Amino acid sequence: MRISAYLFTCLLTGALLSGCDLDVSPTGEVEEGSGGGGGGGGGTTTVSFALDILPIFESDCIRCHGGAGGLNVDSYEGLIAGGNSGQVVIPGNGAGSLLPRRLDGTLPPTMPLDGPALTAAEVDRIRTWIDEGAQDN
Repeated sequence: MRISAYLFTCLLTGALLSGCDLDVSPTGEVEEGSGGGGGGGGGTTTVSFALDILPIFESDCIRCHGGAGGLNVDSYEGLIAGGNSGQVVIPGNGAGSLLPRRLDGTLPPTMPLDGPALTAAEVDRIRTWIDEGAQDN
């Protein structure tokens, strides 16, 4: 019984520290994700526009896409409005959105044009944010 209680405590502590959404039944069974998470929509948003996405744009994209016509990525509203190529973000559809395809090189021209490519982790973070609904958070 002590080992079970210890294991249960370790699992629960690890889940809480990692931000995992776990439900624990009265019998001690652990189930993932059936409870409501943050954001009020029942799901848990893990990527924030303000904290995770905008800093990438500020360091790698704004010098060309910062308000001089075309795509403007210095604000959520500018990004969602799209640019000369139309809508670049389709909320809920990272695979179909133009932005991550330009960033990962699957749709030329690869962005950014005048600097090093974004890391795979940065592109994945942007794609995940889009898949999560591209919220202004």
